[in-house]
Amino acid sequence: MTESGSTWPAEAINALVDRYERPLLAYAGRMLGGDWQGAQDAVQETFLRLCREDPAKIESRVAAWLFSVCRTRVIDMQRTNHSTPFDSSQIAVADSSPDASEAVIDAEDRDQLYDLVEKLTNRQQEVLRLRLQAGLSYREIAEVTGLTIGNVGFHLHAAVRNLRDSLAVS
Repeated sequence: MTESGSTWPAEAINALVDRYERPLLAYAGRMLGGDWQGAQDAVQETFLRLCREDPAKIESRVAAWLFSVCRTRVIDMQRTNHSTPFDSSQIAVADSSPDASEAVIDAEDRDQLYDLVEKLTNRQQEVLRLRLQAGLSYREIAEVTGLTIGNVGFHLHAAVRNLRDSLAVS
């Protein structure tokens, strides 16, 4: 129970875990350079903190709150563990039923895109992932990263422009 006496109903916590666990795991895992065990620890700690938080204080901004708490936890873990980078091409994205030639082309395109994303600045990578993978709004991304909404838009635009320009060259 929180200091104000308000607690989250179990159904609400379950719904939030169902909705945000996978996007948080993906976000934390990428920040931790592929350390999926560490990502699970960070996400678990995030949901534990959610259980202790007064729902009235965050229910209007729960997505941004979750990603912000997770981000802070990952940064703390990185400071203590000094995590190492990983090869982003090792991440498998399942396709329901591709034929062999489509699978090869898709894998090549995906690997090329992963390589190009890795060449973006860390800030551009982060806002791009929060927008595309986590589905956060500009306002929520700003809350998570501490940027202004305008800076979020700037970094997203720069990331997309850099990816487009790199794809046009290759």
